[in-house]
Amino acid sequence: MKKISILFFSVFFSSFILYSQKITLYGKAEPGAVMIGKGEKIMSVYLDKRKLLIDENGMFVFGFDRNAKGIHTLKIKFKNGKTETKKINLPKRKYVIQRLKVEKKYVEPPKEELERIRNEADEMKNARANAGKIDSAFYSVGFALPINQMRITCEFGSQRILNGVRKSPHNGIDVGADEGTPVYAISGGVVLIAGENFYYNGNFALIDHGQGLTSVYLHLRKLSVKTGDMVTKGQMIGEVGTTGRSTAPHLHLGMQWYNKRIDPTSVLEMKFP
Repeated sequence: MKKISILFFSVFFSSFILYSQKITLYGKAEPGAVMIGKGEKIMSVYLDKRKLLIDENGMFVFGFDRNAKGIHTLKIKFKNGKTETKKINLPKRKYVIQRLKVEKKYVEPPKEELERIRNEADEMKNARANAGKIDSAFYSVGFALPINQMRITCEFGSQRILNGVRKSPHNGIDVGADEGTPVYAISGGVVLIAGENFYYNGNFALIDHGQGLTSVYLHLRKLSVKTGDMVTKGQMIGEVGTTGRSTAPHLHLGMQWYNKRIDPTSVLEMKFP
């Protein structure tokens, strides 16, 4: 499998001073990316028509889906009644095609497994429905690598063709590693669900980092956390495995901002002032 090197970045995207108040945005404005903002005396922030959550320290986050395009409007209102509007024009992003051979049952599940798959999908949906209920920016502690030696074997957004059948794009990154390699939480948060032996996910953990930002860790051999646990950045949450729909030991790391599919490399090693 082709090895893809990972690019870490801390991009200072924009900073402006308005009425003696500074708003700083970090990140990269592109499809599948997250941006983080911080400012003082903010009353409200809107991305287009969506009102964003703001924590007590003036931090907020927003992201763009894999297929996002066009111009988006960020509107910030301060407590003195003044506002600032910023236009964000997203560039077009290209994705690669990946062809894989997997067990037939993972492309065409047996009829006797369909109810199980539906039930597991409902569990994930219900868990994700809780994202966005926490104002606190647990992610404000920054981001860390999920595995000490990062070797990405499949990048975000790849169009996947399994056994010749076109499937949904790859909504995460795959990190190759030996079975049993420790897996760490990329930031602080609360475990929305720690699932065991799911048909597709295998053993996995879904973590809420606050304000709608989540990360998910799939195909684990072993879990070290349970649903409802609070975790810290860099805390061990499990071990690399090959459970669920997996061709070899690896970690699938996915991220979302609400239902927007996010490339994890858009936040890994992002630095805050």
